[in-house]
Amino acid sequence: MAGLSRYVILRSIQTIVTLLIILTLIFIMFESLPAKPQDLLTLNPNIKPEQKQALIKQFGFDRPVYERYFIYMKNMLTFHFGTSFTHADSVWKLLSERIPRTLLLFGLATILAYLIGIYLGALIAWRRGGVLDGSSVIVSLTFYNMPSFWIGLIFLVFFAANLGWFPLTGWFDPTQGPTNTYVNILWHMTLPLVVLLLLELAGTVLLMRTAMLDIIGENYMVTAKAIGYSQRTVLFKHGARNAMLPVVTSFIISIVFAVSGAVVLENVFSFPGVGQLYILSLTQLDFPTAEATLFIITLMVLIGNFVADLLYGYLDPRVRM
Repeated sequence: MAGLSRYVILRSIQTIVTLLIILTLIFIMFESLPAKPQDLLTLNPNIKPEQKQALIKQFGFDRPVYERYFIYMKNMLTFHFGTSFTHADSVWKLLSERIPRTLLLFGLATILAYLIGIYLGALIAWRRGGVLDGSSVIVSLTFYNMPSFWIGLIFLVFFAANLGWFPLTGWFDPTQGPTNTYVNILWHMTLPLVVLLLLELAGTVLLMRTAMLDIIGENYMVTAKAIGYSQRTVLFKHGARNAMLPVVTSFIISIVFAVSGAVVLENVFSFPGVGQLYILSLTQLDFPTAEATLFIITLMVLIGNFVADLLYGYLDPRVRM
């Protein structure tokens, strides 16, 4: 256990240092943008010069860069994100409304992709060399390398615009579609959920297939077949169970990266989640909201990596060496 404790401490230090570096890069990125939030005050003819100066002072735009940096770091690390420039509301309130939607959509897609992908990947590897194996690899590679926005637009045009089976945008609209709240939400989520499922399922099938192929020739698999266990028992109890180590760790990371992937697909489907909020705040020069959104995404990715490292280190002692 001493080796595991040392491994946990080292990974914790690495995670904290990485977070501080990324936060610094986020600050530098926004400071380097040619457009600034205070420019919007200058362009607004309804705001008087003295009011502009008061707002500039209120939001701290008149302070030196180093002072703004320390205030920014303090606010990020204490989760005091301030007030949105464009919504005139708490940034944390905006995020708390949208984070559950993003986690529901992308988390559900990731869970379904792994449940289905583990089964399909193991089955395809067991029947390797046949038509099922070849065709599944081609289809999986196609979807795995396909841009998410491209397949999203295809689904929107075909199933929403042409056939009218699903709505083009939104999250919940009582005037459009089923009157039941949960059914209405699910109806709005169907297209982005299917697109995400196809994209994530492709990678999961390929990963499970590769892991399964590595252990099919192991002695315990040959022995299990020689004893006379059924194909299902050999495949899932002895084979798939031992091939799931890389798949399990990948699953944790995928759930977290689902939030970062929201930036593209949420804007394609006009889904009111974290990704859409980030793009809107960025185009409106709402720096507090954009910085907080990137921070939340970064934090979730780092936590996911940290949990995956710990799980991998626990399951495989060689990683802790």
